[in-house]
Amino acid sequence: MTNFPDWITSKKSDDWQIYMKRLSANDTGLTGGHQVGIYIPKEVIKIVMPSVTDKASKNPECFLRAQVSSHSFPEQTLRCIYYNNKHFDGTRDEHRITQWNTDVSNNPVQDPENTGALAFFAFRMTGESQNSDFIDIWVCKNLEEEEYIENQIGEVIPGYWSLTKGNVVFGGLAQTIASQESNVNVPESWIKTFPTGQEIISHLTQFFKLKNTTPDELIIERRDLEYKLFRQVEELHVLSNIQAGFNSVDDFMLLANSVSNRRKSRSGNSLEIHLEILFKQFDLLKFSKQCTTEGKKKPDFIFPSCAQYHDLNFPAENLRMLAVKTTCKDRWRQILNEANRVDQIHLFTLQEGVSPHQLQEMTDENVKLVVPLPLHKKYPIDVRDKLITLGDFIEQTNKIHKK
Repeated sequence: MTNFPDWITSKKSDDWQIYMKRLSANDTGLTGGHQVGIYIPKEVIKIVMPSVTDKASKNPECFLRAQVSSHSFPEQTLRCIYYNNKHFDGTRDEHRITQWNTDVSNNPVQDPENTGALAFFAFRMTGESQNSDFIDIWVCKNLEEEEYIENQIGEVIPGYWSLTKGNVVFGGLAQTIASQESNVNVPESWIKTFPTGQEIISHLTQFFKLKNTTPDELIIERRDLEYKLFRQVEELHVLSNIQAGFNSVDDFMLLANSVSNRRKSRSGNSLEIHLEILFKQFDLLKFSKQCTTEGKKKPDFIFPSCAQYHDLNFPAENLRMLAVKTTCKDRWRQILNEANRVDQIHLFTLQEGVSPHQLQEMTDENVKLVVPLPLHKKYPIDVRDKLITLGDFIEQTNKIHKK
């Protein structure tokens, strides 16, 4: 079996277009969609499979070979299809790659247990045809593989994707995940010095008028606007350096490492900052961030306070802990022993689905998922009633502490 670093090295070429994303429950078939397959944005299809963009003929398709190198899975033939019924007699208008289990069975890409996993689809572009002729796929098998690559390219957020040539994404200056950057007038000081994540988030409402009113909708809107603003500032600081070129490999690596470290720093705590702001906005005022508990563990949020957590006379049933993980697959076990006095652990995540088996494991460990309401439809129907919304969490926690 090829190891991940070697696979990455083999793709450091402009012969490969790398489409990266986290597998959603819809991708792996957990939500029961009538057409199973990996969703491919039209922007990706236009580059890797341009023949399958035709609106004149109904549901155009083509076929190509593929293999899942991460799991030593045998080569097979897949179908790339454009469901363009919207332009004929229906409503569907999306591209998918299907037939993952036609030649073979139990393809890792369609394994429900890989919901939430970071996946790379490397499309080989030979130049002999306008379409890619082959896909080499890597589905990260564990947290170590995900951290290995995200330490180089930055966080890959659920619901977002990127398409970049292999020698770019794996060469040091990876393109950020697909999102339109903002175009607002930023403070002059930001042009000279890159602002902190806290500064960017604090300025959101000065630049944008928020459209939503509930905590569940606002957490998604705020995160999206923050990322767009971050991209705008990053362009201001980085693009001119790239266009000017580099005098040495060391100069290039110095800039690449600076970009990577900044992206990691942003992704590391921005979600917690947004949640803190929303807690206060919706009158959940009693909480402590990064409270030191047993064994110097530091859960993201303790309710109502760190002092009351350590006060053994304070009823344990009135304590709450909220851990925050952008993705929870393979990461949720990290939170189990962060607050020994709290029996029911709450975990906030933006992951787009978990398998029933994964959720049962969490339930057995007294972990309750807190998921923004707009994302509930991305979870299997039979697990949605086991989720709670961010609004519910805020309301329930307030009730406990107002008794």
